Amino acid sequence: MTKHQLVTHDGELLEAPLASYLETLGATQWSSKYQVVAIMGPQSSGKSTLMNHVFGTDFQMMDESRGRSQTTKGVWLAKSPKDNAYGPTLVMDLEGTDGRERGEDDTKFE
Repeated sequence: MTKHQLVTHDGELLEAPLASYLETLGATQWSSKYQVVAIMGPQSSGKSTLMNHVFGTDFQMMDESRGRSQTTKGVWLAKSPKDNAYGPTLVMDLEGTDGRERGEDDTKFE
């Protein structure tokens, strides 16, 4: 399974690589029937883990043995291997909204 960084840690949209990634997925052949699901919430709350279990994605998950810290940086996109009657599902994993690493004044992902 492949995933693609859609927005960098600095808030920059990676538009050209996104088009290439969608082409790789065959998105131009999809009808208008597809879903996009995103998750947002506090840092280290299990967002990536939940998406991986529900949608079969492979977003990087926090390693608890190394302590709680930021894992997802920016916004990542993956296609779920679990297609259904409604068509393909694109899954977005967003950086935690209250990351300590960003400091209180950085609100790019709030």
